[in-house]
Amino acid sequence: MSIELPYRAGDIATIIPSNKKCVVDKFLSCLPKSVSSLADIPLSISTEIMSSTQYRTNYTPWPQHCTLRGLLTYCADISNLPEREDLRSLSTYCNPLHPMGIDQWKKLISLSEISDAALYGDYVLREKRNWADVLFDFDSIAYEDNMGVGGHEGRQCTPLTIEHLLMILSPLKPRHFSIASAPSSSVINGHEKGYYQKAGSYGFDLELCVSVVRGTTRHGRKYQGLCSNYLSQLSPHSKSRIWIRPGTFSK
Repeated sequence: MSIELPYRAGDIATIIPSNKKCVVDKFLSCLPKSVSSLADIPLSISTEIMSSTQYRTNYTPWPQHCTLRGLLTYCADISNLPEREDLRSLSTYCNPLHPMGIDQWKKLISLSEISDAALYGDYVLREKRNWADVLFDFDSIAYEDNMGVGGHEGRQCTPLTIEHLLMILSPLKPRHFSIASAPSSSVINGHEKGYYQKAGSYGFDLELCVSVVRGTTRHGRKYQGLCSNYLSQLSPHSKSRIWIRPGTFSK
């Protein structure tokens, strides 16, 4: 008699991790007060984008209803390293009335230039600076005193709002892992059809072999991989966003 197994040999587990509370808190602390003060206020998110083909779309990578804290925890990739174009976008929000506002604006522009690729490599790539690290270093972005009044060197200040923030940030990307356990292991362990029942619901065993990414940069900055550390710190009965997909060898 054939038994329908919960997954097949060669299938992969796809997981979307969550950002740690300390990372989210640091990110929020580096935002303008007018934005961070709304962290736990319910938001309604919608957008209408006009594409180059003149078709309208209401697509957005964000949930329609959430809080900013929830979005930063479960949806936004704030643990990632910002790209050069992200730094260029952030430069727009450096307040020229901040004591270091103009210098920080110029520095972000330099970091975003292809001609200064080595500068970007040293600052972001080699030192593993994520979004919160960059916002912490360039604190004129969060500076709101006399916001929108005056300017310097021909620059007017553009305040960073939630709307602008969601246009800059990228959504969390799913991670894919090969399944280390055999699909028949649950059957071998005596579970009928590969599934077992516990607390009124059905489940099955699944094992992954994941190397936890942790390290220290040459200047002593500690860093860690988002998904590998997320998985290593899951406690029993934790809920996680995971699904099984056919792998290249299981098709």
